[in-house]
Amino acid sequence: MAKILTPDDVVAAAALAEAALRPVVGRDWSVRAGPLDWDVEQTITHMIGATAKYTLYLASRCEHFLALSVTRWPDSTNEEVIDSVVPVATGLAAVAAVTPPGVRAYHVTGPSSAADHVGRACVELLVHTDDALAGLGVAFAPPADLCQRVLAQQFPDAAGPGSAWHGLLAANGRPVR
Repeated sequence: MAKILTPDDVVAAAALAEAALRPVVGRDWSVRAGPLDWDVEQTITHMIGATAKYTLYLASRCEHFLALSVTRWPDSTNEEVIDSVVPVATGLAAVAAVTPPGVRAYHVTGPSSAADHVGRACVELLVHTDDALAGLGVAFAPPADLCQRVLAQQFPDAAGPGSAWHGLLAANGRPVR
């Protein structure tokens, strides 16, 4: 049985994303992000924004949709965007760590616990980092242990033998590359 995800895991996923994306900070982010219709810039901005929004929902204990969007600051550099990945995940981890287990907050799929938001953020960070890097022709392979725990928590029916990373990609409709 895989160990459950903890708030520290979202920080670890963010650190992996940051480390993988830092070498491509000077590349052209207007290219398509792997199999997505978005470009690399939109994809990276989305994964950071989604993590920030999970933090807001959880911290506020809000149970309904909040009609706002977290976007890239105008004229920010790619490096400044990458510098945002870990702090945003650290914010979610801090809120999740002090959220009682019975608390639920909004998500489009239904009321969600702190663990649910942490798991979703891990998926956002890992899978969208791969999407962005696929568009730039760069390989990405996060640690098997983290992938196994994310897969087991977020997609329990998809967990099984074989590479947990490949299983996580497949569970999110991504090709294995």
